[in-house]
Parts: sequence; structure tokens; C-alpha cells
Amino acid sequence: MSINAMERTQGGTCVCGAVYLVDPTGKNVGTVMVQALGIAAEMLGKDLNELTPGQDYEDVVLSYDWRTHRSSGISSHAVGSGSLYIIQVKKRGGS
Repeated sequence: MSINAMERTQGGTCVCGAVYLVDPTGKNVGTVMVQALGIAAEMLGKDLNELTPGQDYEDVVLSYDWRTHRSSGISSHAVGSGSLYIIQVKKRGGS
């Protein structure tokens, strides 16, 4: 998935419209979160600083093993485990 002209990360979109990005090391989840929020802002036609959690999007960070493509659930940020960041962008108008 292309984040911008300079960066590329593993991820994609779900049929439900959610965006997911993978941080295989678990060390860069903050960067991945900012990238996903940028995508959400673009989808909503807003600036990043205009997004409101719960109103514009819902999100979660899951533990993720990129070798098996499985998650053990909500991340405890254990050292050496990957992260899967999922953000569900809400439609304009709050629906």
C-alpha cells in the first residue's frame, strides 16, 4: 500500500472500508498510526488535526505475527511482536 510517494508499507483495505497497516517489528506502530490517520483524513476531506476519535474513526492495535498472518488480539506491545493497526473511517455526516 502506498502511503505517499516516499513510503510504502504492508497493508490494504477491507471490504467493510477499514484500512489496515502492518508493522512487522512492532517498533514503528506510532509511524504506522500517523500514516493511517493521514489516509483517514484524506478519505474524509479533512486535515489530520481536524480528526476526532469516535466521531471520524474507530481504531485498534492488534498483536500480529507476519509469518503466520495471525493475530492474538489486542496488542500488549510485547517486544519482538508485530502490530496490526486497523482504522475504520466513519462516513461523512457521522454515520
